[in-house]
Amino acid sequence: MDRVLVALDDSPEARDALHYALEQFPETTIYVAHVPEVPTMSFDSNAESVTDEAEEQAHAVLETATSIAAEHERSIETELVFGHPAKAIVSYAEENDIDHIVVGSHGKDGVKRVLLGSIAETILRRADCPVTVVR
Repeated sequence: MDRVLVALDDSPEARDALHYALEQFPETTIYVAHVPEVPTMSFDSNAESVTDEAEEQAHAVLETATSIAAEHERSIETELVFGHPAKAIVSYAEENDIDHIVVGSHGKDGVKRVLLGSIAETILRRADCPVTVVR
C-alpha cells in the first residue's frame, strides 16, 4: 500500500482518524484532503469576506493536520478539495490512485443520521478502494 487518504474536517473524530492513519501506515504516504464548508447563501452583503473566512478556516484545519503529523515525526501531503464532501473525497481518491481511505465517524444515529446522512457511510459505499471508519 503506497497512498492513504485521510478525509479531514474540523472534528475530533477526523483528527482521531489522522492519528490512526499515521500510526497504522508508517511506511505509506499520507494524503489529507479537506472539503471546506462554503455557505451557499449569506446574509452578509460582502460574500467575498465569507469566502475568505471559509478559506482561512480550511487552511487552519490543514495546518492542524501538519502539526499532528509532526507529532508523529511524519510529513503529509495536504489538499483542499471542493464540492459535496463525500463525492469530493471519493473523486479525489479515484483521481489520485489512493489505495485506502481513512475517515472519522461522527457517531450520529437515529433521526440526525436519517436527515443529515453520513459522509463516512457514503464514502464507504462509493469508494473503489478499502475504507476504514475510525470511531
